Amino acid sequence: MQNKIFQSWLERIKDDNIINELKTLTKQQIQDNFGKSLAFGTSGIRGTMELGTNNINELTICKLAKAVSDYVNQYLSNKSVVVCFDTRLNSKKFSRIFAKVLVQNHIKVHLFLNFAPTPLCVYATTKLNAGLGVMITASHNRREYNGVKVYDKDGISINTDTQQKISDLYNKTDEVKVYNGIIDYNFNKKVNYIRKDIQDAFVDREFDKNLKNLKIIYTPLNGTGYYCVKRLFTNNGFKCCTPKSQTLTDGMFSTCPYPNPEFMEAFDESVKLAKMRNADIIVATDPDADRIGVVVRHNKEYVHLSGNELGYIFADYLTKKGGRFVVTTVVTSPLIDKICQANNAKLFKTLTGFMSIGNKTKECVGLLGANNHALSYEESCGYIVRNDYFDKDGIFASFKICQIASELKSQGKTLVDYLNDIYAKCGYIAEHTENIIFQGVSAVEDMQTTINNIRNKKISRVLDSDIIKIIDYLQDDTGLPKQNFIEYRAPDFTFIIRPSGTEPKIKIYMFYKGEKDTANKKIIELFKEIKKLFF
Repeated sequence: MQNKIFQSWLERIKDDNIINELKTLTKQQIQDNFGKSLAFGTSGIRGTMELGTNNINELTICKLAKAVSDYVNQYLSNKSVVVCFDTRLNSKKFSRIFAKVLVQNHIKVHLFLNFAPTPLCVYATTKLNAGLGVMITASHNRREYNGVKVYDKDGISINTDTQQKISDLYNKTDEVKVYNGIIDYNFNKKVNYIRKDIQDAFVDREFDKNLKNLKIIYTPLNGTGYYCVKRLFTNNGFKCCTPKSQTLTDGMFSTCPYPNPEFMEAFDESVKLAKMRNADIIVATDPDADRIGVVVRHNKEYVHLSGNELGYIFADYLTKKGGRFVVTTVVTSPLIDKICQANNAKLFKTLTGFMSIGNKTKECVGLLGANNHALSYEESCGYIVRNDYFDKDGIFASFKICQIASELKSQGKTLVDYLNDIYAKCGYIAEHTENIIFQGVSAVEDMQTTINNIRNKKISRVLDSDIIKIIDYLQDDTGLPKQNFIEYRAPDFTFIIRPSGTEPKIKIYMFYKGEKDTANKKIIELFKEIKKLFF
């Protein structure tokens, strides 16, 4: 089958450059790249930038753009779409291809003239009253990846019904026919180009200029966040320095091959500068600036904070400042429950991903009022710290964490001190996440087979502890929509196993309560036991 699809591309495509590139593919590459079609999944598509139906390229971008066009024309009265792109290789080109297909199908297009962060795409979608927002990005993935995210009119990742409708249309689309139709199409006079004024409106806000004592290193990791974060900091009296090597955009991510602020390796360049300047805090945004990571100087060492640890700080601080509710997910650390209880705040848990978090936040804002919203977040470094926004936003989260750190510095404390105060009040829970990655043309099928085998393997003891409860979120009645993951609870620990919605990998979330040193050792033993039992 894959050779037939490959041959169809080779015979029908009217672009000599692509034809010549196809002719250079080996038999193994043809099998890998044409053995299946890239699926439209949670909010969009993502893959490596290569030719083939299983990769991100001009033709698969055309395929999704046509499916989105058909969805808008069939299901929406508002026939307009915002199209934005990040600094990755080919992102600008892909945004123009996407816009061409939309315009050809009579959709009004608001197209960003220059690269911009995902939070700005979301803001523009709501500000310009568009029917959908489209962001060309692969978020925090390595440089060989690219992809597309799709947002609804409220700036929330599209829901499962919309996903399914677009997926059905996508699977019926002939990408070669669509691509041939846009090769010579001139669309420049038929789009509304979004310029710098929408960016200024997004970040020109003042909150608090009283605290200016913090030494900040900020890095966009060669991505899109620099202008917005710097402007927001400047508007509010903060000054920051950025490593020169990471200030400018670089689609190769030369100084940071894996630009994911969840991990300390992303901070290598920033830590060098921080040590030179004796900085108090380092903040990084991922390439599309919807996630943040933080490293803080504590006792003369630079300490990386996990996504959950940042969540603890935000939740405790913002609920103490008057926020009355927090939204998070079922894979978030159980310590967040204790923090909300201690501060008399309501906690709402939903499924993973910002489609679920955003919609739950919007629902709670409608019921309880926007001013009562403290925080929405997921453990993978995505946060909502504003009350007028429903998707993760690394730009305003960067400002907020610096605001908290500045206030603490005036008291002679660091963010680590603040964390220790939370642990003293609520107890300590060690947390650890691991990924089991699947590769090859059958990676998704292998992942699904593995999770099904795990589901069928009933266990009663782990680490010499009884498993007191197993919750299957796909089969059990949990009060939430069905999702394919399984939770195991023991007296001192909990772990959750789930397949990723965007990549061929299984994620394992582990939590172990107890005295800090003991819990940190036990949670590593827990992972080894889980790997032995299930993988």
